[in-house]
Amino acid sequence: MDLLLHADDIHASYEQRQILKGVSLSLNRGEILGMIGTNGAGKTTLMGVLAGSHQHHAGHIMLAGEKYRPESTEEARACGVGLIPQNFRLDPDLTIAKAIFRGTFQAGRPHEELRGRAAELIRDIGVTMDPDAKVGTLIRAEQALVEVLRMVAEEAQLVIMDEVAASLPDHDVAVLHQVLRMLTRQGRAIIYITHRLDEVRSIAHRIAILRDGRVHKVLEASQTDVDELAFLLLQHRLEGNARPADRTNAEEALRVVDLSVGDAVRGVSFDVSKGEFFGLVGTHRSGVYQLIEALVGVHPSTSGEIRVQGERVEIRGTQDASRLKIGYLSDTAESSAPDASITEGLQHGRAATGGLEDEIAALRSVVEVVRRMRINTTNIHGALNTLSGGDRQKVQLAKWMTAGCDVLILSHPSRGIDIGAKEVVYRMLNELSELGVAIILLSSDLSELVSWCHRIGVMRDGELVTIEANANTNEDVLVHHMLGVKFESGTGDARRVRT
Repeated sequence: MDLLLHADDIHASYEQRQILKGVSLSLNRGEILGMIGTNGAGKTTLMGVLAGSHQHHAGHIMLAGEKYRPESTEEARACGVGLIPQNFRLDPDLTIAKAIFRGTFQAGRPHEELRGRAAELIRDIGVTMDPDAKVGTLIRAEQALVEVLRMVAEEAQLVIMDEVAASLPDHDVAVLHQVLRMLTRQGRAIIYITHRLDEVRSIAHRIAILRDGRVHKVLEASQTDVDELAFLLLQHRLEGNARPADRTNAEEALRVVDLSVGDAVRGVSFDVSKGEFFGLVGTHRSGVYQLIEALVGVHPSTSGEIRVQGERVEIRGTQDASRLKIGYLSDTAESSAPDASITEGLQHGRAATGGLEDEIAALRSVVEVVRRMRINTTNIHGALNTLSGGDRQKVQLAKWMTAGCDVLILSHPSRGIDIGAKEVVYRMLNELSELGVAIILLSSDLSELVSWCHRIGVMRDGELVTIEANANTNEDVLVHHMLGVKFESGTGDARRVRT
């Protein structure tokens, strides 16, 4: 094997808190090393050390046989190390060609030269994209491929991918994996971070388990399974949850009748009962996002009806949705101020007004949420931006779960959070459903929808093409309806029964 990277006994801190406590790992050329760990285990800090954005204070790293200690991301790139972060952002006005070559030594060349080279790279990885198209017209999966092409343009020998596929549907993940395997055949090495345990088994050669700032174990991907990985992460067995059955005789919480949003959504009708988990799924161009945004007033509907608790309502803005007790967790932006504290983030802007006893009770509630959701912090008054990406997602999620909504709409609620936290989230959501809260889940994680939802609606080309009872469906059936073509993932047989 041709060793590319060797890190030995790496220690690193963040704001006086020790994060990495002696990490050691190695990576060969042509290898994909999967990396998993609970939120706050140190994954992002370790990737920052390797990519030059964070400095370690002990240990040493060898890259291609040379000592490696980059002082900046620019120096790391010059050494052949590139990072695609979890929440990467691309300028929507850049062309694909410009986006691919931004930050490289070729960035200043005329667009026609860049266009020709970009077309070659796109052709080489076997995807279809127009180099002249604007990045803002691309779906998230296509933007991820642009970032991978940037790694190729930078001639990166080590590509680090931090939760890049967190909100991508299975068929888009499959395309991304195909491209990554092609890169390894060129001799590049990849560190691939994900919380999806089935995904890491399918893409990685070996899997490193990071726990409490150390590499606890490295396994051959072909010699392990999801249950073993979950146990090594959490140090206990996952609880088995029975698939939910259809709810009968439940009161209606929300009804949508013949709803349209311009040309993006046409004639959609469905209802959600009190206490029901109702799933929605579709590709980024299916209209599913526009449908959700109409229900919460981000982009109002152009025709049709929305009924809440049996009464017809007008939702022309987010204030209308809030007044109707419809909550919405978006997957695109954090609603808390950048300098907000963890306590402020969890209190949803509600300050205690009844004196010291109320303030103490509010803080105890915050501490309980931090404990239950395993948010990795030693100071609830610390800034939100000191938390890992997954822990910030937990704060956003917990804020809405404690906001007193009658209808709660969650877009990719488990994006970036570890498998143990997913268990906790599900239990907390289930407690809300037992109180009569109607929960609408938009997710690209089809196994999550099948595990949690009573019914699942599938959007395609602006229309709601089916509503599947849980007992009738599985991941392959849902993808079939999403794409309009047969797609086999090998995840099991659908149970096609009539209820």
